[in-house]
Amino acid sequence: MIYAILLFVIGLLLIIKGGDWFTDSAISLARASGLPEVLIGATIVSLATTLPEAIVSISAAQDGFTTMSVGNAVGSVICNIGLVLAFICIMRPCKITSNFFRLKSALMISYFVIMTYLAIDGTIDKSDSLLLISMIIIYVICDFFILKNRLGKKTVVEKLKLEPKIKLRIGVLFIVGAIAIFGGAELLIHSGVVIAKEIGVPESVIALSIIAIGTSLPELATAITSLKKGHSNIAIGNIVGANILNITMVTGVSAFIAPLKILKQNIFLDFPVALLVMLFLAIPSFIKKKIYRTQGIILLLAYLGYIVFLYSIYL
Repeated sequence: MIYAILLFVIGLLLIIKGGDWFTDSAISLARASGLPEVLIGATIVSLATTLPEAIVSISAAQDGFTTMSVGNAVGSVICNIGLVLAFICIMRPCKITSNFFRLKSALMISYFVIMTYLAIDGTIDKSDSLLLISMIIIYVICDFFILKNRLGKKTVVEKLKLEPKIKLRIGVLFIVGAIAIFGGAELLIHSGVVIAKEIGVPESVIALSIIAIGTSLPELATAITSLKKGHSNIAIGNIVGANILNITMVTGVSAFIAPLKILKQNIFLDFPVALLVMLFLAIPSFIKKKIYRTQGIILLLAYLGYIVFLYSIYL
């Protein structure tokens, strides 16, 4: 048990640090290639910060732990809103100045409802996965639509100029970060299975809670950085984007690798909680065009209550 916990912690640290290296280097490479900042913020950052969730869920599916794949994807969605986004709202309530946030929120909720419908029969199989993956195309088109409207035709994009040594360093960190995430994911999954058996809870519970929190830390780090720079809207937009990718890319690719088994707990507890926190985030922003501090506090309390209830069922 102690050995499994040690491996779990090492895996978690590898994912956290690897995710940090990968995200930073991915953003630097994107800027060096001349991609606009808004595209980097809307797509590259979300993709980079979602990589830990993707690798963990895909690796779990390959190793036959498909309930962990589902748990990690859905748990990350709940964690991103109930913990990360709640933290943002508590620290700095913000006005919703763009219609695109509401568009993305509507996409997120619609996509999740579709995923839930696909899961009702107890399995998300390869044909379901193709539908989920295809929905990413709509999301990408929306991002380019955002890009076109925000930048305008006259905007000039300057490339980030980097010395060869700096480019090499960024490239190495990009590769090392990806390797660290892969290695950490394997340690996290297998040690998580051992810990789950030892404490008497299903593997999915470990994935929904501890693993989901660990893989969501890159989103938290990105959110804190955005808050420091006064870009709370960007931070919130990235969280919504990451959730869309969790629903479509993470779940879709995992299901393409192996059919995902959906538990009754997923249908009657985890999915409803995920949908409720999404609605509680989106509805006030639709009506009042603002996200309140009270909203963040309620979301955080709801998340903590969900985690406590989740473990109380089995312990």
